[in-house]
Amino acid sequence: MNIVVGFKIVPDDTLVRASGEKLLLDVPLKISTYDKNAIEEGIELKEKFGGKVVGITVGNNDKKSIREALSMGIDEVISVSSRNLDVYGTAMAIVENIKNLNPDIIIFGEQTVDSGTSGVPGYVSELLNLPYISNVKSLKIEGKKVIADRGMVSYVETVESELPLIISVGGEINTPRIPTVRQIMESSKKPVKEVTFELEPKVKVIETKPLVVNRKKIIIEANMNEAVDKLLEKLKEDGVL
Repeated sequence: MNIVVGFKIVPDDTLVRASGEKLLLDVPLKISTYDKNAIEEGIELKEKFGGKVVGITVGNNDKKSIREALSMGIDEVISVSSRNLDVYGTAMAIVENIKNLNPDIIIFGEQTVDSGTSGVPGYVSELLNLPYISNVKSLKIEGKKVIADRGMVSYVETVESELPLIISVGGEINTPRIPTVRQIMESSKKPVKEVTFELEPKVKVIETKPLVVNRKKIIIEANMNEAVDKLLEKLKEDGVL
């Protein structure tokens, strides 16, 4: 089975802080959270059906993060350098570099922790004219037949399709493995193909600002019943209720 996994290298969101109207993004990098689930799913499919897993990452080419992906079990990585790609440009960069691989399945994380658009898998699906199943929480493949449970907000939807196709996965589908010391050492021998891709973006990000919430800091001093009444009155004045 030819398996392609897309993953993005992003600032560690657990360390990003706001300072006034600025986001402090000078923090260590990491593989985006759900993209690790995508990598794990690709490796589990290879272990079950055989074949090869090729990872592709666009934008930041942090070598430590790429090596982590290889340590988990990816066979090789295509690292696409670019200066200023939007979602469409990222999808184009992926398609241009994987279309000759004839993938049976292309796996993405449900969304990345930096932009969170969930847009790339859909664009890649359209550009390659392949079916796309999003939010997959469990996956079964029988021959060419694919049966997937999609995790919706309040229910689970079971859908069927056929290979080749594209899926996106979230945190429910698996638990990403932690590489052993041996796997980490062997990852340095695996190939990393470095390419560049440029395309005039259709959308430009001018500035990134944190969401600033100015709290009113109102203290209600009264017994419980009076305090509840006053709280409800305040909420109604603000249009919340």
